[in-house]
Amino acid sequence: MASNGTLLAVDDDVRRAPSAFVIATRNRPDELLATVRSLAAQTVLPAELCIVDSSDDTPTRAEIESVCAAAGIKLDYHHPAPRGLTVQRNIGIDRTTGDPIFFIDDDVRLAPDCHEQVLAVYEAWGDRIGGVRASPMRPARPALVTRLYRRLFGIGGWWPEASGKVRPGFYAEGVSESAGVRRIEYFNGWFMSFRREVFDYERFDEALSGYGYKEDIDLSYRVSRRYTLLQTPAARCDHLKSGRSRMSSHQLQRMNLANQFYLHRKLMPQDAFHKAALWWALLGLFILNLGKAVQTRDPGLVTGMIVGAWEQARGRGLVDPARERP
Repeated sequence: MASNGTLLAVDDDVRRAPSAFVIATRNRPDELLATVRSLAAQTVLPAELCIVDSSDDTPTRAEIESVCAAAGIKLDYHHPAPRGLTVQRNIGIDRTTGDPIFFIDDDVRLAPDCHEQVLAVYEAWGDRIGGVRASPMRPARPALVTRLYRRLFGIGGWWPEASGKVRPGFYAEGVSESAGVRRIEYFNGWFMSFRREVFDYERFDEALSGYGYKEDIDLSYRVSRRYTLLQTPAARCDHLKSGRSRMSSHQLQRMNLANQFYLHRKLMPQDAFHKAALWWALLGLFILNLGKAVQTRDPGLVTGMIVGAWEQARGRGLVDPARERP
């Protein structure tokens, strides 16, 4: 056993840790199975996995149960579950006991030592940290002009050695790759982990419905006000970004803007500077979406932003297009 109890050696061939993984999923059975197989192939296995499934059906459940049984991972397959990423993740917190607790999307692939490398950071830093995340296997390396544009408008993005901070308009600058462990202000939800004690103070905001755009940044930014959050380049994870169960670009932009305004009001000071930063960022995004709409012939990228901005300017608040009547 490691000095702080992070790793537990079961036998000469299998090492385990008292950690828990939570996967919230909906109607992606094949992707989910592949993700579970990736988890079962870790050099250090977790104690438990909780799958919170709001799918219509579970065609790969039996195979997932077999994979977990063979790996000796305790599985809690909760189905049917209420729909909504934030709701499902909170259920996963309550149904597990492991520490630390990991949240991964149902369409990720973990490097074989990803779990082990994250645990090593917890062990090295001790109680000073509240959470650790992995780094992407395929790091974004945008051109300098793209980075300058995004920094000018404060709309965040991903690039090497970025600040890892949340800008005044509540857009985050993500570290796509780094030379060493980095202190950051937020996590992306496709792979993030926290000490369980974090959830004595913070929970996922269930007002953010559907797939919960920015629910990950919301939670982790709140956690970063109390704890140190780290990203390690030694732990690698690939987010495959499944296209299943996504709404139209028009409705997606409407929902994204609603969540953006909601979180900005919730977490940022509501002074003239921060409000101006939000609208300035939206202008930068609108220009980008206008170019993408022309390139892809998808007007929803623009119409959704226009409708969404009009709704929010009139005080509409959060929207969930999936629940709206046709």
